Amino acid sequence: MKVCFLTFDGFTDVDLFLPWDFMWRVKIPYGANYPGPWTLKLCADTEFTRSYSGVDVRTPDTLEDLTDADAVFIVSGDGSRQKLADPAYMARINLDPSKQLIAAIDGGVLFLAHMGLLDGKSATTYPTVFPELEAFGIKTIRQPIVVHGNIATGGGCLSTQDLCHWIVERLISREAADRVHRSFQRVES
Repeated sequence: MKVCFLTFDGFTDVDLFLPWDFMWRVKIPYGANYPGPWTLKLCADTEFTRSYSGVDVRTPDTLEDLTDADAVFIVSGDGSRQKLADPAYMARINLDPSKQLIAAIDGGVLFLAHMGLLDGKSATTYPTVFPELEAFGIKTIRQPIVVHGNIATGGGCLSTQDLCHWIVERLISREAADRVHRSFQRVES
């Protein structure tokens, strides 16, 4: 199975690094210890992307790699608006919710709205992004995660865990998703 992350310059660090780590833990012993095929890809239109805080990340995979992914995770960040306004960039992103799981966090949800994938559906996003999403005619719901079939939207950076849990549960099993999720829990007194 292949999980691709759509990233771009100006992405929000936690919206990429936390879900990447969650998905990475699918294969390791203190995560799900999944023995099957599991590939992660960082997809962008450039070889490197820089987060909003200045962390450079090598992005060796292309936007075209998103097309045949089993699941796609769209990150958020201030750089999303520039990409959304670029027709050539947007034309390279081909997602199909009849064949793929598609998750987006915060401002990444705007990609789904822009592509028409949220038409007739409700969604959630980051609190300051609600007006932009509503401008697309999308009914917004203020909760951590909203799921419609193979599309899930998340509101608030820590909702990335909920989105990742949803992906792993759908691709592998609830048990695998729960095991990875437990590996993130803080120690309680």
